Amino acid sequence: MKKNILVDAHIFDDKYQGTRTYLKGLYSELIPIANNWHFFLVARDIENLKKEFGAHQNVTYVQLKSKNKFRRLLIEFPQIIRNHKIEYAHFQYICPPIKNCKLVITIHDILFEQSEFRKFFPLKYRVVNSFLFRWSSKKADLLLTVSQYSRVKISELYNIPIDSIYITPNAVINNEYTEQAVEARIASLGKFILYVSRVEPRKNHLGLLKAFVELNLAEKGYKLVFIGKKDILYKELETYITNNLAKITGNVIWLHSISNKSLEAYYKNCELFVFPSFAEGFGIPPLEAIAHKSKILCSKNTAMADFDLPDALVFDPNNIEELKYKMTVQLASKEVQLQVYNKILAKYNWLKIAQDYFKLLEKHHNKV
Repeated sequence: MKKNILVDAHIFDDKYQGTRTYLKGLYSELIPIANNWHFFLVARDIENLKKEFGAHQNVTYVQLKSKNKFRRLLIEFPQIIRNHKIEYAHFQYICPPIKNCKLVITIHDILFEQSEFRKFFPLKYRVVNSFLFRWSSKKADLLLTVSQYSRVKISELYNIPIDSIYITPNAVINNEYTEQAVEARIASLGKFILYVSRVEPRKNHLGLLKAFVELNLAEKGYKLVFIGKKDILYKELETYITNNLAKITGNVIWLHSISNKSLEAYYKNCELFVFPSFAEGFGIPPLEAIAHKSKILCSKNTAMADFDLPDALVFDPNNIEELKYKMTVQLASKEVQLQVYNKILAKYNWLKIAQDYFKLLEKHHNKV
């Protein structure tokens, strides 16, 4: 008899986030190998879910009716769990207050709880989510996170034994692209440096922009491309842009929404990918850049230290002089450290991660 597991996939109804990549990668690999489990994938737009995950005998798509997250958690999910005799339900960060099955909870990070990073998060966000994340983590039968860094912080700040927190990291979904129009558009840019992330103070677009301007890279034929939507007001960045318009106009390009195929092409064609974030619970874009064999520089703060990159490829995001020096070195270098990249990609592989998660589910179910 198959075991029933619900997956809260409402994130596929909303704007792109890392949690979407996580669910897509994990369950795309898990569903074909877990034939003794039946997956109930739940969202408002189930046609979109079908495009993402495809048709499988062990998958049922269930439609949510409400856009309101409180109604969803308070009423709809408990009803779906009861109606479909769900044994396990997988939620990101926050679970329903009514517990009528075993709960798998993934908390990707709790950066907002850490004193050094609180300034990057609005007060309301911190107060509400501090209660909800802590409460949900205590309700979990299987508590997951995406990095050793987050695992340690959740254990410390929420007083949860570290041995009861399991890591299911992110990985890369690497698809080939064939759109010639995309290639032509990117070729027209010439040489460019790339950063992929939504725009907010924690992501440190300002640090990279300052390095670009101070190194006079535009005069050397480079452009700087930022890909990502504005998420939180970033006054310091806007002020810097206003004060340096002559050096920035025409040399710095902001793209807010592009297709996955276009994104892959930008990764493949950039001269250098830089990830200057102050703090991350994981950090998917550096892995995506590695998968496309781009030269990279990555912040060594927080969870990004888990990647174990060599010193030449990492920097302190608070030290702009170090960033400028390493950008200069990498732009002059022709070497792509493929041996390092292959080792990282072997570790962050969705099939391997799904297999480990499957073993964890089976072990927990058999123990119960």
